[in-house]
Amino acid sequence: MEAKFKYIIAAIVVLVVIIAGLGIGLHLFNPQKSTGNTLTIASLASPSSLDPAVAFDTNSVFFDNQIYQTLVGYGTKTVNGTTVGTLTPVPELATNWTVYSNGSVLFNLRQNVTFANGDPFNSTAVQFTLDRLIEMKQGADFHVFSFLNASGIHVLGKYKIMLVPSAPYPWFLNLFQLWVTGIVDPNYVNAHGGVQAKQVNTYMATHAMGTGPYQLNYYGTSQIVLTANPNYSGPAPNVKQIVYEIVPSPATQQTLLEKGSVNIALNIPLSQMSSLKNYTNLKIKSGPTSSEFYIGMCENVTPFDNLSVRKAIEYAVNTTALTNYSTYGFGLPIKSVMAPSIEAYTPAFQNYTLNLSKARFYLNQSAYPKGFSTNFSYIAGDPVGTAIGTILQQELAKINITISLHSYSSSTFATEVGTGHWGLFYEGWVNLLATPDDGIRPLFNAANIGIYGNFNYFNNTTVSHDLVKAGTLYNQSQRDALYIEAQKIIADQAGEVPLFNMQNVIPMTTNVHDLYIYPTFDIFVSQIRMS
Repeated sequence: MEAKFKYIIAAIVVLVVIIAGLGIGLHLFNPQKSTGNTLTIASLASPSSLDPAVAFDTNSVFFDNQIYQTLVGYGTKTVNGTTVGTLTPVPELATNWTVYSNGSVLFNLRQNVTFANGDPFNSTAVQFTLDRLIEMKQGADFHVFSFLNASGIHVLGKYKIMLVPSAPYPWFLNLFQLWVTGIVDPNYVNAHGGVQAKQVNTYMATHAMGTGPYQLNYYGTSQIVLTANPNYSGPAPNVKQIVYEIVPSPATQQTLLEKGSVNIALNIPLSQMSSLKNYTNLKIKSGPTSSEFYIGMCENVTPFDNLSVRKAIEYAVNTTALTNYSTYGFGLPIKSVMAPSIEAYTPAFQNYTLNLSKARFYLNQSAYPKGFSTNFSYIAGDPVGTAIGTILQQELAKINITISLHSYSSSTFATEVGTGHWGLFYEGWVNLLATPDDGIRPLFNAANIGIYGNFNYFNNTTVSHDLVKAGTLYNQSQRDALYIEAQKIIADQAGEVPLFNMQNVIPMTTNVHDLYIYPTFDIFVSQIRMS
């Protein structure tokens, strides 16, 4: 069974992980004073791990994006005069590549690249990194080890490597854009704990050695500092120092941003964005992502195992109004189970518009014509989930469905909703590869029921078969036909209530320029220019 894990969006739900036993802090290089622009960022939480093979939360991925490089990067495009990030593969540590009919990829690697400590980058480092991912087999790496094993890694020269998928996968190339494939220094890793099967390297959790534009300078419990990597092979970044401040209070983050004491604040609630617009020294950038947020209806729990009940709820919810109310205009309404920018998207749920007559009709067709009482669950501290619960409570009352609102810690929520104990809940999924396979299969394939992603306990033989088959087809028109049909069946079976695609919203000071919004919530500081 293919394990799938929920990814956490730092701007909405923050997993607070404090790295124990660090004391005041660790100096990784000689402390440096900034000799150029310094970018100060406020965030609620420390990273769970700086090791790309282990990192799973947004805070950790932020650091991996600055310190490590992958074989393939993300592109940019201009939309209405504004540059935004795309998921189009572009050269990074690979100068070019060839994709063969069986999905194999031949990479030609960049030469004259070194790690921050001067160690050389070459195909041996790539092989070591990928072997390490497969050996460690941490949760965040499931995309990679599901489609690559050690026998599929072939070093053909000092700067040439062939990667052969272990199973057909049309998006095999895209795996090497993911932060988990950030290339690590074999000498550095082996000198500090090496590689142990299915175990993390605790040293690498708070230390790092990459080829990227920044190097780790200081790691503390309240502050982490990165400085420009003097051995970086690319253009020297305009920002010479990144100061990452741990500020647990969103209100304090907002105050610091308004005063200009920090340049970017990652955790200010969406409800406060309108007030930030009143400050002449601040601006807000936002853009669509590959995410999908929804109201789940677990078919493992009565009465949500009844199709008529689920359809009644579909027609009773004004999803457009609910989205605008809960996201303050930063949620983009969707009509299917993945973001509109994803291949094979079709608005399969478009016929479910607010219609109380139809809602009552379907409820009358169920065993609950007079309505029923149930619970609505969401993660504590999530203002979007709280707002959704409040308005949903009012809307479902119109068809005599009474809901009681309950919030839980993120760990409790994941356990309980994953084990099928909660009937009605609010959840989201960030489609990191921006593919229909990554967007639909984890959530609706019967093999993923439960903690593996299918929280709705949706079980349809045709959908499961088509989702698995489509993910093996290199012919796009053939696989898209299967994905479109699957979306239509999921809609007909009222598999969930799709709500919105959450925009990536970043408030910042006006002296920060060229911060590009990426669909996966990534931030690449080397692209930023400061005035």
